[in-house]
Amino acid sequence: MTQILKNYFTLPLTQIRTGKVDLQDERIKKLSIIIIPLIIAPISFFWALVYYLSGESLAASVPLLYTVISLLNLIHYKYTKNLLVVQKTQMFLILFLPFLLMWALGGFTQGSYVMIWSIFAPIGALIHNKKEKPEQWLYLFIVLVIISVVIDPMLIQTHPHPVPQLVQETFFFLNITATMTGLYMLLKLFIYQKEKEAHTVLKEKNRELLEYTRKLNNNISYLESYKKNIDTNLIVTRTTVDGKITFANQNFLNVSGYTKEEVIGNCHNIIRHPDNPDSLYKEMWETILAKKTWQGKLKNRAKDGSTYWVDSTISPILNKDDKIVEFIAIRHNITTLIKQQEKLQKLLFTDSLTGLQNRNALNNELTKDQPFSVILLNIDSFSEINNLYGEKFGNEVLKQFARRIQKMINANNMQCKLYRLAGDEFVILSHHVEPEVVKKNIEALMHYMDETPLHIKDQDIALNISAGVSFEANKVLLSTADMALKVARRDAKRLLFYTEELSLNQEYENNLKWIKEIKDAIKEDRITLFFQPILDNQTHTISKFETLIRLIDKNGEVITPYHFLEIAKKAKLYKQLTKIVLDKSFTIFKENDYDFSINLTIDDILDKNIQSYIFEILNKHPKTAKRAIFEIVESESIHNFEEIENFIQKLKSYGCHIAIDDFGTGYSNFEHLMRLQADFIKIDGSIIKEIVHDKRSELITSVIVAFASKMGIKTIAEYVENKEIHEKLLELGVDKSQGYYFDKPQADLP
Repeated sequence: MTQILKNYFTLPLTQIRTGKVDLQDERIKKLSIIIIPLIIAPISFFWALVYYLSGESLAASVPLLYTVISLLNLIHYKYTKNLLVVQKTQMFLILFLPFLLMWALGGFTQGSYVMIWSIFAPIGALIHNKKEKPEQWLYLFIVLVIISVVIDPMLIQTHPHPVPQLVQETFFFLNITATMTGLYMLLKLFIYQKEKEAHTVLKEKNRELLEYTRKLNNNISYLESYKKNIDTNLIVTRTTVDGKITFANQNFLNVSGYTKEEVIGNCHNIIRHPDNPDSLYKEMWETILAKKTWQGKLKNRAKDGSTYWVDSTISPILNKDDKIVEFIAIRHNITTLIKQQEKLQKLLFTDSLTGLQNRNALNNELTKDQPFSVILLNIDSFSEINNLYGEKFGNEVLKQFARRIQKMINANNMQCKLYRLAGDEFVILSHHVEPEVVKKNIEALMHYMDETPLHIKDQDIALNISAGVSFEANKVLLSTADMALKVARRDAKRLLFYTEELSLNQEYENNLKWIKEIKDAIKEDRITLFFQPILDNQTHTISKFETLIRLIDKNGEVITPYHFLEIAKKAKLYKQLTKIVLDKSFTIFKENDYDFSINLTIDDILDKNIQSYIFEILNKHPKTAKRAIFEIVESESIHNFEEIENFIQKLKSYGCHIAIDDFGTGYSNFEHLMRLQADFIKIDGSIIKEIVHDKRSELITSVIVAFASKMGIKTIAEYVENKEIHEKLLELGVDKSQGYYFDKPQADLP
């Protein structure tokens, strides 16, 4: 017993004495229950002997009863480990037996207030039975005290053997001292535990506060960085619901030229440019008042009258009741981008020699939904002038010829516009579609040129003109006028109007031949792919190829798509060719690591059947899809941008890339480039061919490269035919090159 007590209580008693104890420790919990019978049982047995020897047999039976029951209690715990039985038994014994002992000794005084030990029963319940209403034990204690007070006089009178005064006082001292010492130790333990818990809570709160402080400091730092970036790069204003400006950052003041005092409290009308239609602002207000975000480009006017462009996003700010309390506008200054675009458009649409608008401008004009007539002019035997007088003299002839025709058009108010296509070919685009009016105008012009030769460097140059005229649909207007001009020159006529009889018979015969050839080639698997390498201008390596469709005729000759592709479209065979190209491209390139590009027309993209076939192939070859580049041709003909954008976004979800073909040949492809999410733009071959000798082509290319660089888009130059062109492209910073200088399209990959 001594060794057990020593092993079990040495550390815990030390902890209790020093106050370094944790009530959550399981060992201490057990100790606080087991310690009662282990310590008090031997003491009770001793007191039973003392009472017995003092002649108090009845009183001796009470501590003896406690000793016996406690011994049985401990034996039960040894075998069952049921601590709850020990706890309940001890609490009942501690509550009732001290009162029984006091009654047996003759009341409060005779019993030396031994009932004070019963107070440990409600205290123990408070510590160990918080969930079982520990106050009930206190109520029982009070009831027993009241009973004792009531019966105390009777106990004094009936007790036969009064306890000596010295014994009473000695026991009273021992009872009170032991009880108060126990209460003190419990109180000390309780206070320490509360302090420890409070310290733990305080420590945790302090840790949380430090963490919140750290996050707050980080957030403040982030906000300061955001504010700095916004103030540096964006133009920001806030307004009231009725449009009064309440805040404008420094960028707004800098770009508008207004001071803070002039802006605050005013409306954005102070920067409104008169070129913006009222409908634009109506749409804007309808959008933001509907609690939606409006986004668009705005042309603004600064205080000094200058113009600047912004890409603006305006959003409503809502309160907790979902009501608009203000608006915030965030803008990017895109003035430089717009000016570059305007500069490029001018270069793209202007003939460098004569200053007239060029083929690109004409093609753009022909996209309008209104009828035109075209007069295609050609200077007869112009090559002889060049051979006789030289190229510079010939250029001067072209410039004076252009001025002469333009003067004639203006003087006679012909409602026409003059364009130069190339070489000695010019076009008059007329709003007149009555053959009699057009014929009268062109004959008057020819007569004028016949009567007034050009005078250049003391030479009188008489020019003869041939003309082909067409009134066909806009999309074939130029090609049919060209056909009329060719027939006119062949038949030695000065003027010829296009009619279907000029080409239909030959066209029908040609169509039948090629339709049969295409069908047979599809059936016999003679539609094949050729591959042209694309050089990386920085690493001088080839890791990318463009796939090009070819038809192998029955004699084994390779036929380029120029001869059969348009006929395939008319014969509704084009869709089959597209599927063949897609299928063969992915089958071939899954066996290597090259990137590869496939041409898609807008009709391909809008065709639901082709779309499904493309995504079916991408699902079948997910790894190869990440190296696929879909090259969009005829991008200037896009009208349904929403559907095209959805298609491109889905392609990109597979890891595919987008290239825009023939960039630089029209207006719309430049205007809509950002919406197409292009990764590459291929600069048109007609620009690249002239880049060494034509400053305008060089300037156009440099503007495209600068524009693409800002947009994060890679540039590819087509038709690189010699070393001089390639070196010029390297000088201008073009990213990649493609053309016969490196290799012509081949049937096999390296």
